[in-house]
Amino acid sequence: MHSSSLRFFLSLNLSLLLFCGASFFSSAMAGLTALEALTEQLYDFIQSMEDDGIVDYHFKDCYNMKEANGPFLFIELIPTYISDSETTLEEMTAELDQPLVKFKHLEQLCTRLKGGTACIGACRVATSCGELRRAAIAKNKDNCLLRLEMIKGDFSILRNRLEAFLELERRIVTNDYQGC
Repeated sequence: MHSSSLRFFLSLNLSLLLFCGASFFSSAMAGLTALEALTEQLYDFIQSMEDDGIVDYHFKDCYNMKEANGPFLFIELIPTYISDSETTLEEMTAELDQPLVKFKHLEQLCTRLKGGTACIGACRVATSCGELRRAAIAKNKDNCLLRLEMIKGDFSILRNRLEAFLELERRIVTNDYQGC
């Protein structure tokens, strides 16, 4: 785990001690409201995901769109992305389990997953999707199976980080609406 990731997770654990109405929680954050501290932690978390190569700058750009689209944008977008991606991964797995793989269909599934993934800036998964698509174009089932396992591993890491991100985002939205 990179130091930025460790720093974020330690910071997140400290923030879990905050309750609505707490104005200060450490000398490093003295003077910040709970909402400001949570927001700072969220941006540190985004930076840690960038540092780890999980997401690129598009993720932060997408997150910042919530100011124009309402505070619940990411709380609604991320679970939908995760669910849709899991469904697509299941379809890819089913396709590769067939004795005669329909490589064109597999290419389409790769394009679908890569499109949604690239839109939120999840660059590692998007890159892995491109590699699977190239293996499908080459009609190389063994390489497709290997690349699919890589996507599943990358997606698992991404999903875990997005779920932690959402936990923090929900706390921010809750604090914002409670006026803490």
